[in-house]
Amino acid sequence: MSLINQQRWGLIAGLLAAISFGLSAPLISLVSRSGSPLVIAALLYLGAGLALLLVRLVIPKSNRECGVQRRDLPSLLGLTALGGIVGPLCLVQALSLLSAGSVSLLLNLEAVFTLLLAVLIGREHLSRRGLIAAFLILFGAVLLTNGSWSGASLHGTLFIALACLAWGIDNNLSQRLSLRDPLQVSLLKAIGASVPMLLLALITGGLFPGWKLSLILVAIGSVGYGLSIWLDLLALRHLGAAREALVFSTAPFVGLIFSLVVLSEPFSNGMAIASAVMLLGVVVLLKENHAHRHRHRALHHSHRHYHSPSGADPHHIHDHPTEDEVEDLGQAFWHAHGHEHVEIEHEHPHVSDTHHRHNHNDDVISKQNN
Repeated sequence: MSLINQQRWGLIAGLLAAISFGLSAPLISLVSRSGSPLVIAALLYLGAGLALLLVRLVIPKSNRECGVQRRDLPSLLGLTALGGIVGPLCLVQALSLLSAGSVSLLLNLEAVFTLLLAVLIGREHLSRRGLIAAFLILFGAVLLTNGSWSGASLHGTLFIALACLAWGIDNNLSQRLSLRDPLQVSLLKAIGASVPMLLLALITGGLFPGWKLSLILVAIGSVGYGLSIWLDLLALRHLGAAREALVFSTAPFVGLIFSLVVLSEPFSNGMAIASAVMLLGVVVLLKENHAHRHRHRALHHSHRHYHSPSGADPHHIHDHPTEDEVEDLGQAFWHAHGHEHVEIEHEHPHVSDTHHRHNHNDDVISKQNN
């Protein structure tokens, strides 16, 4: 499978994740006042855990993926606490203060935070085009406050901003685990988030909705969080955190359309202007292209990768010891094992995935589309 095809599959996974998550916010808004935020968030992640457990039973662990290792635990704990607990709690609270349509649009802030953290801390590259897009999305979020910085509008916006910041950090921590088994990471995150929240809700006497609404929340969580997290991790693997944020920024518009068409929510002039500004930001982000000559330094690590007789992936051309269980080397196949990357220098379109974290200085001839 060529690098372009891998990125295409990453794009498809990212879009499916965005659609799943985008539909969840308006649906959650219908039942957000039926129980305490802690209980609702716990039930959502309980559904995520059950769905991912079912997928694990259907797709058993194999040597085609690398499992989570001990050194991954800090990142796993961080993404579970922030993305699995803080983010959903703030989202549920915001849904009780703002309309589902406004919340859907404000969720574009997640892309902004993910991009900024990926560039400033994660060493991912973003062109001037990407920075302009981030500004447009942020400006659209400000417009959604309808000029009011008091009362429910401000409080709801702040809760969404905090949720998006938590998810932005979560996305960048998830990028560090993108070479691990995405189903295992997703399942551990869902269990690690739902169990503590359920126990805390029971201990503190949290308000549970009726059993029918509880089942609805579990169902929403199974798709909007469980499958979405899994697909998003696949997108992170092939696209990097910055580019994944671009793809996932389509989720809020899915939620907005659903709110308008299915929930019959009003669409104000302010929302129309904010939508246009944010949509322009998303389009600018998706137009970014990046290609230049770059150098890969020698590296040793373990992850799932692809072999082809045609050498479609030049990053994974290496010998296999006779004791390794490999398939017929005359055929294309996927597998996972520890391997060496020799130092190479070449040019091709790429994104800031694990294999393409490099400096963009004077010795690199950039041909990116700014």
